[in-house]
Amino acid sequence: MSSVSSHSHRQFTSPQVIDGQYLDQQKLINLLKNVYGCPDGKNNFRVELRLNRYKIYPLDDMGLLDLTEDQIQDCRAPRRR
Repeated sequence: MSSVSSHSHRQFTSPQVIDGQYLDQQKLINLLKNVYGCPDGKNNFRVELRLNRYKIYPLDDMGLLDLTEDQIQDCRAPRRR
């Protein structure tokens, strides 16, 4: 039987789901680092991309800080016509 220390695993909160259409990935990552990053350079979030939807999981100790709609819109790439 093996036991796992709770200190070795990071606990993530429920994800915020963002539509990935027209989203600039680099802008999103920079935003996430600004919002959920910490001074020592570690990222306090996890991101999954599935079916053109980003699931953003912040760490539990980050509280319930969801990205705002304005922040998300700033990450959108301009649409070409």
